[in-house]
Amino acid sequence: MTIHQQIKDWAAENRLSAEAFRALSQWLIDPEFADFVPGIQLLIENEDIDELEDAFRTHIEFGTGGIRGKMGPGPNRINLRTIGEAAQGLAQCILKSGIEDARDKGVVIAYDTRNNSDVFARETAAIIAGNGIVARLFDGPRATPHLSFALRQMGAVAGVVISASHNPPSDNGFKAYWIDGGQVVPPHDKNIIAEVGAVKRLDRIDYADGVEGGLIEMLEEKLDAQYIEKLADLSLCDARDIRVVYTPLHGVGSTSVVPALRKLGYSPHLVEAQDVPDGNFPTVADGVANPEDPGALSLAIGEARQVRADVVLASDPDADRLGCALPDPQKGWDALPEELAINGNQIGAVLCYYILTSLKEQDTLPDRGVVCKTIVTTDLISLIAKDFGLAPVDNLLVGFKYIGDVINTLSDDETFVFGTEESHGYLFTDFVRDKDAAVAAVLLAECAAKLKRQGRTLRDYLDDIYRAFGYFCEVQKSTYREGAQGNEEIAQIMTGLREDPPAEIGGHKVVEVIDRQTNIVHNVQTGKPRTIQGAMGNVLAFTFTEEGHTRVTARPSGTEPKIKYYVSASSADCADLAGEDLEQTRENVDQLAYEIVNGMLDSAECALKAAAL
Repeated sequence: MTIHQQIKDWAAENRLSAEAFRALSQWLIDPEFADFVPGIQLLIENEDIDELEDAFRTHIEFGTGGIRGKMGPGPNRINLRTIGEAAQGLAQCILKSGIEDARDKGVVIAYDTRNNSDVFARETAAIIAGNGIVARLFDGPRATPHLSFALRQMGAVAGVVISASHNPPSDNGFKAYWIDGGQVVPPHDKNIIAEVGAVKRLDRIDYADGVEGGLIEMLEEKLDAQYIEKLADLSLCDARDIRVVYTPLHGVGSTSVVPALRKLGYSPHLVEAQDVPDGNFPTVADGVANPEDPGALSLAIGEARQVRADVVLASDPDADRLGCALPDPQKGWDALPEELAINGNQIGAVLCYYILTSLKEQDTLPDRGVVCKTIVTTDLISLIAKDFGLAPVDNLLVGFKYIGDVINTLSDDETFVFGTEESHGYLFTDFVRDKDAAVAAVLLAECAAKLKRQGRTLRDYLDDIYRAFGYFCEVQKSTYREGAQGNEEIAQIMTGLREDPPAEIGGHKVVEVIDRQTNIVHNVQTGKPRTIQGAMGNVLAFTFTEEGHTRVTARPSGTEPKIKYYVSASSADCADLAGEDLEQTRENVDQLAYEIVNGMLDSAECALKAAAL
């Protein structure tokens, strides 16, 4: 039986959808896809129907960070064709934008250390140049925020980063930036998708010909020095006496975090085994180089134990996120990684309080300063900002691009001060328009060094914040749903929770249901709806108090096959949880958080079962 007959039979038996069958047939016979045929044949021979269905039934779309996913054949995978279509769509958007001298302003292209990132970057450059737009490419792997800086510094019209951030080694992606240096947001992202969907052919130029003809340029090294100088300028104090262990987790952090720390006089101890660029991330558990995961810091923690470090810092492969671990007050570095790591909300709270306190002490705190966070990030950030007289913008959808968009829309008398998201993204000032691991590393290291002068630690500092504003416990739980069936189940869960929301979760009464798909808030107690402002997206939040600091939020990931549940519990709006001391309060609030997360998982399963009836 031929492979064509095999997929035809599967379609006739309804084992393969009509959409997947049509796309598969096209990729098998169209000469443009000839290079992908061997990979497709292997999937057919192995009867991997679920993979074929997922890879061919639809076209990969922009999520919170562009297109990102598994590499492999098919329109729903990352490969030279889908990367090429994204580049072609971006080029067409640029040419239709009406921006003056757009061709000459050009597109800046960066890439990380992932497998095929350099190949995809050169293909992107060849297609941008093939459309008559100058493509400016870094000569090696660079940090994602460095792209944002270079774009603005050079006055480019757009930018591209080839990366899948902290995803598994199997993944890669294409992240687009606009003229302001931020990730594309509506309407630009939708415009690019529309252009990608309209792509009939890829207008590419031979890479070598593009270089020779001047349409593909290598960026000058002076941009590196300028970027590091800007990072060093962020310093708020001169404390440097601290032992820092740092790991780039096989990524690009050694091009940003390390030189920035050294520029300021630190001598970071590098984890040598992970200072080797490698897209397979061989020394990281399961190959997932995600600083959000305490397990990813294991090797660095071992080094910290040996050198008696004060702090461990780690960045993800494209160096826009920063993780941190601290010694336990009793066990030192001999505790488990999950006991030593502090989460993204905690790092954000420390950075926010340190920055605002320092600016106030130096009498440089802006009168109309703005602090931003996403809806799933701790409300502790908002309470801190308000305490310093600043305006928190705290109703943003998930994705740092929405924080970047706020920066672009501020009035002349408003000043962006700080932005954070729970997934370990941080930004101080606006010289870049994206989260930056180097920015966070510089500030966290010097905060720790300043505290060390006083005989205190970052853990002490965090506890002081909790005593002042209330204790917050944040728990995130993700449920993976692989393949085509998994995507359908995620949709069914969200539909079930939306159409028949639970009145109780984990034994705790729900006060309000916030639906960001419609921006309508339903009060469960009174039955009265109200409307809120903000960008719309597939997000549901269930609050347990009128203040809303204690809540659970459900959101399908825009970049991975999973649904995420974000729980926040706090003594700030649950006064009955406050104990005689912080430790008792911590125990009470933590218990509530885990009751809610377990209850949310149960509610999601009920929604899925109801959909099956």
